[in-house]
Amino acid sequence: MTTNMISWWFDVESNTTTNLANIQTISDHIEVFSRVHPCNDDLKLDGNLTEWWSDEEFISSWNEPLKSLDTLVLPYLLDIDNSTMMHMVMSNSTAFVSDAISIAKKYEFNGWFIDYEDEYPSDTDPSKTENLAEFLTELADALHEEGMELTICVASWSPLLADYKTLASSSVDELQQMSTYAMSGPEEYEPFITDYFDKIDNPDKAGVGIGVYYDGGEYEQEWDEESARKFVQFVKESGGTRLDIFRLLKNGVNDWPKDDFWWDVLGEFVDMNSNGTSTKLE
Repeated sequence: MTTNMISWWFDVESNTTTNLANIQTISDHIEVFSRVHPCNDDLKLDGNLTEWWSDEEFISSWNEPLKSLDTLVLPYLLDIDNSTMMHMVMSNSTAFVSDAISIAKKYEFNGWFIDYEDEYPSDTDPSKTENLAEFLTELADALHEEGMELTICVASWSPLLADYKTLASSSVDELQQMSTYAMSGPEEYEPFITDYFDKIDNPDKAGVGIGVYYDGGEYEQEWDEESARKFVQFVKESGGTRLDIFRLLKNGVNDWPKDDFWWDVLGEFVDMNSNGTSTKLE
């Protein structure tokens, strides 16, 4: 039986209070935290790995607690919205991959996550998707040799990131779909997810994102318990095995996810059997 998995993004900050609150939430609900993708927005994730992976004391402050929990730790390796910058990374792929492996082994990470959104400027290379897939295969193959994983975000608004079939044909372990973050209506998400899954041969590579921050606070409300439950059920009934949650933030202000129903809904997803029904007792 395929194991359903849920990945979460969250920031690691100089504010240790928020970091500790996030880690406590992960510990309290560990059954729905299969993977975590910590990101430090204060530091550059532009391909110069040595620039921000040298602060051992800070990294240990959040990594050591996470390592003690039953979850996979795949930090952000790249956070780039500039295609020119990404081309520089890919042109130096041999050295970049070597550095990525060394850093992951040093801190005992379980792999890496890539957030590459080609917006400023967009990637106009006719072979852009094939080039990215080749880079992902080189990096993922090296990670797999060390027992590690690689995930990357995708989205419908980018011709590069919407070529799901080509990207999924690489050695990457999971594509994480951002375009479904606020798709709470079945008339929108059912055809979208069906098409997305149809383009990817392996359902374990087809991650579906949920934006729990669309809760009516800072952002317009898209999710309530009923819509969240129906969405997650549809993903599973369609053969999906991967959910990706953006994002965890327990800072006393946003407190994402704010609503406790998420823990029940996500808990039922990881407990669902292969027929799409919950193994959880009523």
